[in-house]
Amino acid sequence: MRLSNSFLHSLNLDGAGDRWAALRAIMVAGVIALMFGVVTWRASVVAMGGTHEASVAEKSVHVAAQRSDIVDRNGELLATSLTIDSLAAAPQEIWDAREVAEGLATVFEDLDVDQLIARLEDPNRKFVWIRRKVSPRQRQAVYDLGLEGLRFEKEVQRIYTGGALAGHLIGFTNVDSQGIAGLELAHQDRLAAGGKPLKLTIDTGVQFALEDELKFAAEAFHVKGAAGVVIEAKTGAVRAIASWPAIDPNRPGDMTGDQRLNRAMGAVFELGSVFKPLTVAAALDAGVLRPSETFNVAQNIQIGAVTVRDRHPISSIASVTDIIVHSSNVGTVKIEQLLGLRQHKEFLDRVGLLSRPQVVYPGAAAPILPVEWDELTGATISYGHGLAVSPLALAAAYTAFANDGEMVRPRFVEPEPEDEIARTRVVSAPTARLITDMMRRTVTDGTGTRADVYGYEVGGKTGTAEKPGPDGYDPHRNICSFVSLFPTSRPEYVVLIVLDEPEALEGEGKTAALNAAPLTGRLIARIAPMLDVAPVLEKRRSTSDNSSGVRAVSDKRAL
Repeated sequence: MRLSNSFLHSLNLDGAGDRWAALRAIMVAGVIALMFGVVTWRASVVAMGGTHEASVAEKSVHVAAQRSDIVDRNGELLATSLTIDSLAAAPQEIWDAREVAEGLATVFEDLDVDQLIARLEDPNRKFVWIRRKVSPRQRQAVYDLGLEGLRFEKEVQRIYTGGALAGHLIGFTNVDSQGIAGLELAHQDRLAAGGKPLKLTIDTGVQFALEDELKFAAEAFHVKGAAGVVIEAKTGAVRAIASWPAIDPNRPGDMTGDQRLNRAMGAVFELGSVFKPLTVAAALDAGVLRPSETFNVAQNIQIGAVTVRDRHPISSIASVTDIIVHSSNVGTVKIEQLLGLRQHKEFLDRVGLLSRPQVVYPGAAAPILPVEWDELTGATISYGHGLAVSPLALAAAYTAFANDGEMVRPRFVEPEPEDEIARTRVVSAPTARLITDMMRRTVTDGTGTRADVYGYEVGGKTGTAEKPGPDGYDPHRNICSFVSLFPTSRPEYVVLIVLDEPEALEGEGKTAALNAAPLTGRLIARIAPMLDVAPVLEKRRSTSDNSSGVRAVSDKRAL
C-alpha cells in the first residue's frame, strides 16, 4: 500500500510530539498495508490451489511407477492406470486440528473427526494421509475450505475398463497399486516394472458370452454358484474362465466372501459322471479293456456298505460306448475293477487330478483326496464321487482327448515367441479318438442331446453328483456339470460348465442333462463364430432325434 502526498501533508509535523504522532500514524498505516497484503496473498493462494501447499507437495509428491496395462488376446484394454489426487496433511503446519477435521468432515461424510484430530495432534507425526484417491469434486471442495496444512499428492488409480468382466481372473490392486489378487498379484513384478502391456489369452467376446450364460443360469436355475472354462485344446490358451457370482475389481470393498470365491479355480467339487470317460480311457490305454467288450449291468454292485446302482437302468448287456452314452455307474465300476486301484490312481495323477493345477495363478485350489485308497474309493471315483477337483483341472485333463492323447497345461498369458507349449502324453492317440467318438454319441444319442449345436459336432459328457454333507451325500443338493469338445472330427476347444445346487425347472428334473448340457449348447452356438471355428457339414437331425440345447433352455435374449 503506497501512502499518498496528501496524506503526508495532512499531518502536522511541527514539534517533537507532533512528529511522533505523525510517525505513529505512518507505522499504523504501514501495518494496515502489510495486513492487507497478507490477506490478498492468502486469498490468491486458496483460489489458485495454494502456492505454499503446492511447494510442500512438490517436496513429497508420491507417484507410483506407471503400472503396465492388461489387455486381452486382441489388444482390448482390460486394466490401466490413471493419475489421481490423494489428500494428506502436514500436522506441524496446522494451527487448529479441530477446525481442519470438522471442515473436512463436510466433504467426507464418513470421516472420523476425533480420530483425525488425534492423528493431527500427534507430535511424532510429520505426515498424515486423510483420504486416498479423491474425486475431482472432492478435491475442489477441499480447496474451497481454505484450510492450512493440507496438500494433494499424485497417486495412481487402477481402472478396470470392463467392470466385472474377467474380474476373478484379473484380480485387483490395493490402494498403493500393488497386486493383491488374481493375475495382478501373480504378475506383480512384471506389471509394477511398467513397459508393454500384459497380454492375456482370454477373448473379451468369448468371456462376455460365458459370463452372460452363467448369469442366465443363476436366474433360470437359482444356482448357489457357477463356473465355466473355455480352453483352446492345442495350445492350452484359456479363452474364457468365469465364476458366478461375479466381482467388480473396481470396487473390492463391496465384495462379499461368497463373491470372492473363484469357483473355476479356487474351489473344488465332486463332479460326478464327467469322470467316466477318464476311467474308460485309463482302462483302454492300459490294455485291460477292449472297445468291443460288453458288460452285464442289470444288477447293482455291493461294495462294503455301499450299493452302486444306475439312476436310469439300461439293458442288461451294455457295450463300453453304451456305458458312457447312457452314463452307467454299474458298468463304469466294472471297468474300474478291471483296471485296478494302482493303475487307476496312476492315471489320475498323470492327468493332474491328484495335485494342484500347474498354472500361474494365486489361490489355485488343490484337490481333496480320499483319506484311504481302497476298493470302494476306486469304485466311487470312477463315476466322480470321492475326489474333489477344480473345474479348471478337469477341463485341462480333457484337453488330452481333444489333442490326440496329449494334455496341455492351461495358461492365461500369451506366450513369448521362444516359449514352448507344455504337453504331457497321457493316453494314446487311438484311445483319445475312441473317447471323443463316445462323447459325440453321448450328445447325439445319450444324456447330452440338449447340448448339440448343428454344424459344430459337439461331443460331451454329463455329470450329476450329490453333494456331501455331515450326514453323507444329500440327494437334494447337486453339482451339475457338462464337459464338451467341439467339433469332434477335429477338436479345437474344451468347454466345461459347472452349476452348484441348481433348482429344477417346472415339470423337469435337476440333472445336468436338463441344465448344464443345454447351457453349454447355447454357449457354443455363441462363441464358435467368434473363435473362427468353421462349421462342419453334417446331416441335420429332426427335433424328435435331438432336443437342441439352444432351444431347450431359452430366454428372451438373442443368442
